[in-house]
Amino acid sequence: MENFEDLYTDYLISSSSYTTATGMVSLLSIKHDKITRELSKGIYDSKFLWKKVKPYIEELTQSKESIVLSFGDSIQEKQYTDESVLNCWHYDHVFGRSVKEVNFLTALVEVGDMHLPCCVEFIKKDRWVTDSKTGKKKRKNSVTKNELFRQMLRECHGKFLFDYVLAESWFSFVENMICCKEELTTDFIMALKSNRKVALSLEDKNTKKYI
Repeated sequence: MENFEDLYTDYLISSSSYTTATGMVSLLSIKHDKITRELSKGIYDSKFLWKKVKPYIEELTQSKESIVLSFGDSIQEKQYTDESVLNCWHYDHVFGRSVKEVNFLTALVEVGDMHLPCCVEFIKKDRWVTDSKTGKKKRKNSVTKNELFRQMLRECHGKFLFDYVLAESWFSFVENMICCKEELTTDFIMALKSNRKVALSLEDKNTKKYI
């Protein structure tokens, strides 16, 4: 099918409710199996995304305005799809419990009113561990979200320059901050959880005066 990625993207953007292969079939008058086949044979990862957005981001980052790289942690509920390494149980703050869903991180370039995704990674719970409390087997990711965050940060830094890194409180760990400030020499703004302790100066840090 020609221009499948463009057709599928337009369908996702224009839909006002749940998006399904069946819904796309009804609009385009094509066979359901054709959509499934096109989706399964493609590898839609960060490399695929970068090829699409590279010329736009290269132009965008020539701007004299501040260039911001923001990170988002997103989920897509897939409760009726079979459990797998990709579609498995994650804690969802909206529901207050674990839900079967796909979890992914996205890096977004923001310059003025323009926003473009430049990197995406999916959380894959690719190994089994035994829960020490219940004794039951459960899935766990071998690469943590914060490790993925730093990988994506370094990958983006190798492709273009940015002035600030923005991230939610989940990523406000010392290792991530050191990666931004010391390794990549980039400023960052991150929300802090209320239970985090901080030193307000180098002197406070040396005397272990945390608040």
